[in-house]
Amino acid sequence: MQKTDFHLKGLAMLGLFFLPLFLTHLSAQTLFELISSSKAYPVSHRGISEEQPVENSLKGMEMVLLSGIDFFEVDVRKNADGELYLLHDETLNRTTSGLGRLDSKSNSDLAGVRLKITGEPIPTFQSFLDFARNDSLWIMLDVKEPILEEVLSQTKAAGLDARSLVLTFDRKRAQEVLGIQGDFLISVLATRMEDLYFYQKLFGSRRFLAYVPKDAEISLFQAVAGEGVPILTDVMGEVDRKAIEDEGESYRDFLKERKINLLVSDNPLLLQKSVR
Repeated sequence: MQKTDFHLKGLAMLGLFFLPLFLTHLSAQTLFELISSSKAYPVSHRGISEEQPVENSLKGMEMVLLSGIDFFEVDVRKNADGELYLLHDETLNRTTSGLGRLDSKSNSDLAGVRLKITGEPIPTFQSFLDFARNDSLWIMLDVKEPILEEVLSQTKAAGLDARSLVLTFDRKRAQEVLGIQGDFLISVLATRMEDLYFYQKLFGSRRFLAYVPKDAEISLFQAVAGEGVPILTDVMGEVDRKAIEDEGESYRDFLKERKINLLVSDNPLLLQKSVR
């Protein structure tokens, strides 16, 4: 048995303990209700741990799901045939057995390409949507290429728009998402209160989330929370690494003066254990 297989099967055993925690979230509540009523609800950024970064992998998501995490960030890109795939980088080099840009590869070119850690084919976006629908996942969509309408249309066609959060990091992108049909929840980047006031006017009565950078002043977190807008941020990098060393104390310290509703991490299981 390969070391990776042993590791992933070991993670599956954790599901025997954490599955009841996951089942408590399966309800009729909306995505906004889930987030706004939560404290540091964990989102998996790259699998279950920084030490085993199984990103944009259906096999990895299965293991994370069994461990009690049901919110996943995914990256979507398009290949030369117009097929949407899950891939973070512009190229295949880092995470797969292939080389070169995804947008230069046809479906036949990708048929034999495998993810390095799990050995599975690169997931198509449609296969991910099928997986997400069958397992009632919450979705965080990070779309960097100018394919937003295609991605959101396919998501809506799968009946998953109301379970999806769309990341935006500038005003133009937020306005673009607002113009696309669907019950998507949108996050906007708030680096100062002037950003938040702009988006409050833009969105009107439509609810949204504010992505406050993790290194922002604590006063900004407090001011945004004071406006009644749920906050999304991340602890990727230094906080995640320190949390491994101090068994989650860094997460608790980070959250002491910050009211965070949704928290993206490379160690979502450790985060969940530390703040629950």
